[in-house]
Amino acid sequence: MTLRRTLRYHWLKFLRLQEDPRKLAWGMALGVFIGVTPTVPFHTVGALFLAAILGVSPVTAYLGIWVMNPLTMAPLYLAAYKVGQFLLYKGEPLAIPDTYTFQTLLQLLWRGGLALQAGGVVIALPSAILSYFLTLWAIQRYRRLKARKAARVLHLSQNPPAPSEPEA
Repeated sequence: MTLRRTLRYHWLKFLRLQEDPRKLAWGMALGVFIGVTPTVPFHTVGALFLAAILGVSPVTAYLGIWVMNPLTMAPLYLAAYKVGQFLLYKGEPLAIPDTYTFQTLLQLLWRGGLALQAGGVVIALPSAILSYFLTLWAIQRYRRLKARKAARVLHLSQNPPAPSEPEA
């Protein structure tokens, strides 16, 4: 299967989920929020656990965490760190210690990790909000088009067109 065909297949499977569109959209927003935060080892567990607790779609939550993948990981982590560094430390870079002791390494890891997490949350919020509205729009649009098509088919089956006269 080609990549395009595979993506189309999964897109159609996603659109055909039968839950309430708001639950599906909330699930996607949750997944995107968790996916953008720098907590890679816990994305799947966190998304599925929170989806169950919040009563949103675990399928769309799982799909949403794939916003963080090997292609997007480095840019998202860098952006999260830079945003967190700006917010917490006013853009001051991490200073590499002159001597390496356990205490200085812990402090370096703490400052870097805190900047990464804070920036990740700041970047994740608008991403999740945007994904909620985009997902809701896509599902509602797909269902409207599907309902129109079904109504058209029903109308044609109840009122078949008149047979045409054969041409001489």
